[in-house]
Formats: sequence, structure tokens, C-alpha cells
Amino acid sequence: MQNHKLNRQLIETVRSKQLFKASDHIVVAFSGGHDSLTLLQWLTQQNLPQELQPQVSALYVNHHLRSDAPAEARFVSEVFNATPQLVATRMVDLDWVETPTSAIEEQARERRYAALVDFAKDIGANKIVTAHHATDQAETVLYKLVRGGHVQQLQGMQFKGPLTEKIELVRPFLGIAKGSLDTLLDKPLQHWITDSSNQDNQFARNRIRNRVLPELELINQQAATHINESAEQLAGMSYLLQATLPQQFAALEMGTFDWTMPNTAIIYVLQAWLNQQGLYQVKNRQLQQAIQLMRNESVAQGKITLGKGWQLVREQAMLRLERLG
Repeated sequence: MQNHKLNRQLIETVRSKQLFKASDHIVVAFSGGHDSLTLLQWLTQQNLPQELQPQVSALYVNHHLRSDAPAEARFVSEVFNATPQLVATRMVDLDWVETPTSAIEEQARERRYAALVDFAKDIGANKIVTAHHATDQAETVLYKLVRGGHVQQLQGMQFKGPLTEKIELVRPFLGIAKGSLDTLLDKPLQHWITDSSNQDNQFARNRIRNRVLPELELINQQAATHINESAEQLAGMSYLLQATLPQQFAALEMGTFDWTMPNTAIIYVLQAWLNQQGLYQVKNRQLQQAIQLMRNESVAQGKITLGKGWQLVREQAMLRLERLG
């Protein structure tokens, strides 16, 4: 049965976050699976307010990495043919010179998004929409947490963000748990494609989905919700900190930066400063070395090699970024 309250909340999210509107042309990233089929039907069942109902197109990518790929493609073709509201559709076959044996998910994702962007450009669409939901969000946060990295990465996925200069990526279901998606539709789904690779626990994200998160939910049924709330709090804190960063950057460059702050705070500033200058892969170890260099009262000069042709250089109380050579 359709949950009208959840639908109203979702529509309010679309409106308040300006995810899409009637003047937009969106491309649904369609896989034939339960979640993307729910998204496609929700966008085309004509229940959105008129001012929010965009033009809808859809793209499917056949990765040719599973034995059931032909059956999946046939199902997708049937769905497209049965959805006359779609402005345009495209089915893309990926050709692999050599089937990847490592980083398969990352390579497939990269090529899938490239195909989505190409299609959007060809038909004049300005937004690409995916079916990522709240359960996906919790998995993403846990995955990034165990991999390690900077706190900014623990903010999880955002409802929207730029893919290219003219194309935006939108995730309207991000606040909805997977188990509630069925209630968005007039009628529950009867058929969809089940990706057999989702049960393959050799992939880290599958292990989190199939083993780790269920165990956490035995401790607290709201585990996924609380994980996502923590990610949202981090995003809010990061937003507030952004206002102070220009002052911290100026202090770095003028030699008045407070190097007695906690290391975690300094690393946050240094990483943001380097990101602003186009460096995104600097390791925490290198930033710790920079902190030690700047705190060392027995020296007035020094260098930290960052790789890719860059180095941090200390001159008295000032720290600057330079190219090697």
C-alpha cells in the first residue's frame, strides 16, 4: 500500500533541496534492479506536483560481467518499451579489451557514469538521478570509515552535487530506507532483476551490506539511521568550519598560523588548503611531518615532499606549497 505521508515528505525534500523541477530534463541511471525500477516508476507515474514533474529519460549499461547479463538486458528493454512517459532511452554495451580482475566495481562505475554523462549531453538533459537510499548511505559511511582517510569523507553522499559544469547528480531517495521504497508507488513491484554479484562477499561493500550492517542492526535496529545522522552532523560541522578557513589560509601564508592547535584541527586546515590548490591525495603521514617541521624550534627551514611534483616548504614561520625543481 502506498505510504502517502512518506511521499509527501519525499516531495517536500525535492522541493526544499531544489533537486529537480518541471523545467529540468533528468536521466535515470537504470539497472533493472528493485531500487532503480522504483525510482523510474516513481518519476513517471505522474503523481508529482506539476511544478516538480521533469522530463524523464533513462539509460541502462550492460557491463557484460555476469552470465545473466543477456536476461537483464531483455528485461530492461521490456521496461523501457512499457514506459511511454520516457522522452528517450539508451542501452549501452561495455566492451572490455580484457575482463578486469581487480577494482572491478570502481572501473565499472567510472565507465557507467561516463556513459550517463554522454547520454545527458546528447539529449540535452541537465541532471542524472540515481536510486541511492539511506541504507546505501550507511554502507558508504562505514566503508569510508574502515578504509581510513579525512573526516570530510565521512559525510557520505549528498542529495545533489555537480558531475560536470552543466550536469548535476541527484539522489532523491537518500533519506529513505531501502525497506520503505515499495511504499512510494501506486502498486508494489512484481518483477525486477536481482544482481547475483551483490551476494559475492569478496567485495568489501558487499561484506558490509550482507554481514556488518545486519550485525549492527542486531545491536540497535536504528543503526543505519544513527550512522547517517552522525554523517549529517559531520557535514553540518564542516559547513560551519568552512567560514573560518579563509582566515586560517591567510595565517598559513603570513606566518601567523597557530601550530599549537590539536593535530586533527591542523590537518583539517592543511588538507582544505591543499585541496584549494588542486592537491587531493596528500597522506595524513605527510601532513603530520609538516606539523612536526613547523613546531621544531631548532630549525627555520625545511621541506616535505608530497609527491606528484609538489613539496611543502618552511621559511621561518611561513609554510608554502612549491613545485619540485
